[in-house]
Parts: sequence; C-alpha cells; structure tokens
Amino acid sequence: MTPRVHILTPAQFQARFGSETACGEYLARVRWPAGFVCPHCGSRAHSFIHTRRLYQCSACRRQTSLTAGTIFHKSRKPLTLWFWAIYLLAQDKKGCPAILLMKHLDVSYPTAWLMAQKIRQAMASDALPQLDGHIELDDAYLGGARPGEPGRQGRAAAGKTPVLIAVEARTPTAVGRAALVPVRNFRKPTVRRFMAACVAPGSRVKTDWMGGFAQLGGLGYEHERLMQGRQRGAAAKLPLVHRIISNLKRFLLGRHHAIAGKHAQRYLGEFRFRLNHRHDEAHLCELLIERCAKSQVITYPQLCRAEVA
Repeated sequence: MTPRVHILTPAQFQARFGSETACGEYLARVRWPAGFVCPHCGSRAHSFIHTRRLYQCSACRRQTSLTAGTIFHKSRKPLTLWFWAIYLLAQDKKGCPAILLMKHLDVSYPTAWLMAQKIRQAMASDALPQLDGHIELDDAYLGGARPGEPGRQGRAAAGKTPVLIAVEARTPTAVGRAALVPVRNFRKPTVRRFMAACVAPGSRVKTDWMGGFAQLGGLGYEHERLMQGRQRGAAAKLPLVHRIISNLKRFLLGRHHAIAGKHAQRYLGEFRFRLNHRHDEAHLCELLIERCAKSQVITYPQLCRAEVA
C-alpha cells in the first residue's frame, strides 16, 4: 500500500499564517534564526518600532525593514496575501497561473502576475542539483509557432524554447532528482556548460544520438549513446526523462497554455522545485517562504529580461 502523503491543508495554513503578526514573526525567524543582526554593523542590540515595523540598531541607529532584501521589498500588499500566494504556488502540482491567483487574492491581474513571477524566481533560485549515478539526458522544445505562422511546425519551429533535461534513474522505473535548463541551442559548448553545472563527473549518462552529446565520454562521464535513427524508439529507451518531459508539457499546457521564452527559466524552476521536493510536501510552503526571504530583490524590468544559458 502506498503511504499516505501528508500536506499542509488550507485550514492548517490559516491557523499558522492567518494574521500579519504571525507572518511577520515567521519571516523574522527565517531571516534571523538566532535573532536580529544589523546588516550594516553586525550588532545584535536593537529595538523594534511597532508602528512602522522596523528594527533599529542600538549601535549604529540604522533602521532595517523586515522585508528589505527579500522579494517582498517595498510591496504594498500585506504579508498574509504574499504567504497565501506562496501556499497556492507551492502546494498545487498543476501550478497556479496569474489569472487564477488574481481571483484567489482579489487583486488586479498585473499585481497577480508580478507576485507569481517573483515567487517563481525564488523557486528558480533553488540551487541546481548535482545529479549523480545513472542519468538519462535529452533535449526538448517548449512552445509552438508564433501567431501568424500556423504552418510552421517541427521541433525547431519559430517561437520554441530549447531545453536540456537530465534525470536521475534511481531504478528502471523510479525518477530521482531532475535538472531542467532553457538554453540557446544544443551545441557542444552549451551541453558542456549544462553538464558541468548539473551532473557530477563519473556519472553514467544515457543519451540519444544528438551531435551535442557526442563529447560526453571525453568530459569524464561514462557515456552510453543509443543507436537509433531519427529519434525512433527514444521514449522506450529513455523512459524516465521522457516521462518528465511529458509531465512538464502537461503542466505548461494545462494551466498556462503558453509561456514566453524569456520567462521559461522561471516556469522550469517552478516545475523543478516541486519535482525535486515532492517527498517533502508537508513542508513545501515553509521551504518556499525561506527561498522568498533569501532571494534577492528583483524588479519588474529584471523579471522581463531574457534568461537563457
């Protein structure tokens, strides 16, 4: 019998984070587990200005906001709203698009979009795993033809985003951790950078016959290159990575329908975050709050900037 998976229910979430005070206290514990430390002089002596929710250092007299240096920086929305958005994006494996977040939070669509993208940025900031052992590696394209180009089809059609995907094969049927990265192309230098960032040397890597993968044996990997013509039989010979690719496309099409290539890094980060932490669903919300608290401040222009390797 499959063991029951315990998650943080909406009722449990509201009991823990139902007030601004509770959210503020939790955020403070995440940011300063051993107590407040002044970011300017390092002193621990401080006072708290309740009316403005500011920490004032007793040594240098500098004031520090609870949300300064986090994705909540200078936001006019209360922490209760931010925490609820984090919960919705963390717990639902199908994701939560901005249009649905807008309805849950009762905010405008631009506000919901900005909050969702900031939270996804925090998800994507989760360190890329260093995969090891038996690895299945493959390439994929996300997206489709641009508007006005209905006849453009095929893997490399205009408007598609190239992605490299590596998956640990714990057993022939069990997926371990995964790394998914949007890239500019599948040439050897790009594949080399991906492998250096995501796959430990000495791992046994199984791939298809794509030219960019031909170098892996000379990079310190035990490379098994499948002999197949025009990708025939790839799904049967690389079943785990193709399962992840299928789930990824279902996730993007089911809730988001389409994504812009320049935002692919964040949507892939969201998918990877939930996939790699799927065995700790009960603490997924708290883990994401921690990522949001420790992520760097990001602005709207930065969110709209293309980010591919």
